[in-house]
Amino acid sequence: MDVNSVLLLFSLIIIFGYIAELIFEKFNISDTLLLILLGFFIGPNVLNYIRPDSLGMLAPFFTTFTLLFLMFEGSLKLDLKSFFKGFSSGILLAIFFFIISSAGVTLLFSLSGFDFTISLMIGFALGGVSTSFVLPVLSQLNPGKEIRSVLTVEAAMTDVLAIVFALSMMDLKLTSAFSAEDILGHLAALFAIASMVGIIAGAIWIYLEEKFVKDKDYMVTIGYVVLLYFLTEYLGGNGAIAALFFGLVLTNSVKLRMSVKKIIKNENVENGSIKKVISPREKDFYDEISFFLKTFFFVYIGILLDISNKKAILIGSAAALIIMVFRQIGHFIGPIKNNFSKGELFLINSLFARGIAPVAIAITAIDKGILKDKVIIDSIYFTITASIILSSIMIFFYKKFYSEDKTK
Repeated sequence: MDVNSVLLLFSLIIIFGYIAELIFEKFNISDTLLLILLGFFIGPNVLNYIRPDSLGMLAPFFTTFTLLFLMFEGSLKLDLKSFFKGFSSGILLAIFFFIISSAGVTLLFSLSGFDFTISLMIGFALGGVSTSFVLPVLSQLNPGKEIRSVLTVEAAMTDVLAIVFALSMMDLKLTSAFSAEDILGHLAALFAIASMVGIIAGAIWIYLEEKFVKDKDYMVTIGYVVLLYFLTEYLGGNGAIAALFFGLVLTNSVKLRMSVKKIIKNENVENGSIKKVISPREKDFYDEISFFLKTFFFVYIGILLDISNKKAILIGSAAALIIMVFRQIGHFIGPIKNNFSKGELFLINSLFARGIAPVAIAITAIDKGILKDKVIIDSIYFTITASIILSSIMIFFYKKFYSEDKTK
């Protein structure tokens, strides 16, 4: 495509993304689903305006930055009290649903005739809910702070679980070496390093913001988040989790500084006397960037689809149904059932769509020569799409019947 064609496509996608959000607000029709349909329409299946291989080099960078930034922007809508109150429930949700979803998808791919190690890798890759889907939907639905925290923690943790376990299966396939102890130790290190780096980076940025950074230098913060991601990954942690804790520190900077001054300096600080690090205008700016990233990511998913692969459609649809059915089991888990209202449980069971992590894992496996069968690759993309469709249908009914349920 020439420059003018690229610019035209760029503008039309942004405008369509805006219209899709308006449609979601007015008619409860998922904007995510509409974006995937747009990608499908402009991709090789219909207009053939743009092909997946033309985006190959950009895809890993785009998916990584989207995951990182959505985690950061989503954390700006949380407060510390709700976050830590919902942390344990979020961890419980993440572990339980990751295990049963991974098992169900693994069994399906194995029974479909694929190698068990590859099937297990795919099961892990598709085991967690999508940050790229959950966080924008939570922003649009605006549920209670505690349930938002629970679902944010779950999305963050399952992304990490999916990546760590899937990459471990890749290593097993390449080297025939596997150690459960190493995996658990790696997970612990990922979270410990990420949380520590994110909190320390947040404290440093608060100081720099007060002393040197101008009020409207929002792009500098984004550059700092990317630097934080690089540093965390270099130290052996998870950059997206670090971004989550970094954003949490920034958005709660007033309460944290008041507590520090009260404890260390024994000073009573009046509320309002300390300036916020993240202003409402800055949050709006980051929300616009999230809209941009989400829009192009789901259009990209639509471009990847290949409807000529009937076996992949069948397997992907079956995998999405398994994921949806297993998600509903949450109603029968005591700790989950007893801690949330009926509307909150419905919201939990509605948010099961897959997104960025499986795409990133698939791209990595293709680069390493582990995934060569196009049926498997297309099945992953169709699972993501089908899960988004099913989850969007559930969200439609949630918004219709439970959207006012914000008791916590």
